[in-house]
Amino acid sequence: MDEYISENGPVKRLKVAVGVLAAALVVVLVFFLIAHRENRANMQAISAEKEVLQQELLELSNHYDELKSGNDSLNAKLSLEQEKIAGLIGQMKRFRSDSYAEINRYKKEVNTLKSIMRGYVVQIDSLDQANRKLLAENNEVKKQMNWVRERNKSLEEKTTRMEETLEKAATLSVEGFALRAINRRGKETTVRKCAQLKADFTISRNATAKRGARFVYLRVTRPDGRTIEDGQQIRFKFQNVELGYTARREVVYEGERLEASIYWPHDGSLGPGKYVADLFSEGQQIGTGEFILK
Repeated sequence: MDEYISENGPVKRLKVAVGVLAAALVVVLVFFLIAHRENRANMQAISAEKEVLQQELLELSNHYDELKSGNDSLNAKLSLEQEKIAGLIGQMKRFRSDSYAEINRYKKEVNTLKSIMRGYVVQIDSLDQANRKLLAENNEVKKQMNWVRERNKSLEEKTTRMEETLEKAATLSVEGFALRAINRRGKETTVRKCAQLKADFTISRNATAKRGARFVYLRVTRPDGRTIEDGQQIRFKFQNVELGYTARREVVYEGERLEASIYWPHDGSLGPGKYVADLFSEGQQIGTGEFILK
């Protein structure tokens, strides 16, 4: 009996040691499994946060595209921020998914980029408001300028009409205009016996016309369409065109009716037919008519 007890003691101690070791191994295994599960969960959480941050960065980049303004300096700054975002997206593709410190650093950078973008949003909104205000002011100024332009145009048209009316009112007019062929005794005759062409006319009364000496020009066109000219190189202006004349006479006009005549010596070139005669003075046509010379 004593021999059995002495042999069984070491066996019991061994069994106890094995049991303790097995329990320790079980505890270690449990802790390992728990740690592995937690580490896996942490990596999944970090990976999920990485995806969220990447999506936020893409959205930030898209927002910067929408923030483009008409200010070149501001657009350059916006492009620089987009380059930073693109660089950060490239870095995140290479970062380790088991580093809380690294993911927290990226969070801070993303938050900083968001804060910067909010500042640009406020700045651009202020610029837009200022631009809208300037646009409204410019539109108002344009309206006023258009009103002034239209008013000036209307005044110019009225002034032009008034000047034309005054000019027309000041233009001489003739009555009793007649063109005749006369002989050496001053009697009306045929073209064959003609010594001179005589143009008789009366300048009408005009209180607004300019007083003083002036030339009256006679321009006669033959039946063949050619103008009879006096052979001298002196010409007069009519509607910005220089014209030759058949004969001229200086008269002194004082605003009252004035009878006058102009003569042209026949050079043998006349023939029977219809003649057109015009009178001009001071750049204006003051009389015209068609006459049959036999």
